[in-house]
Amino acid sequence: MLSYPASHFCKKCQSDTPHTEVMVRKPSSYDTDTSLLGRIKLLAHTFINGGEYYDMDRYVECKVCGHKELNNKGNEFE
Repeated sequence: MLSYPASHFCKKCQSDTPHTEVMVRKPSSYDTDTSLLGRIKLLAHTFINGGEYYDMDRYVECKVCGHKELNNKGNEFE
């Protein structure tokens, strides 16, 4: 189990620093369609696939310098 605040190697600071985790939703193919039909498709897609938590990217952000790095590890639904 990780201790909190979690430490992670920061490439910018070049040392092991405390980090936070940030989850960001990946953009959907329906996000770019601004028409009424496109918004209805986006609503249906979000409802069917479990809302905002379906397809996420995990980022770790350094508390010292603010450097944000994509850190998707492990299998989906693990």
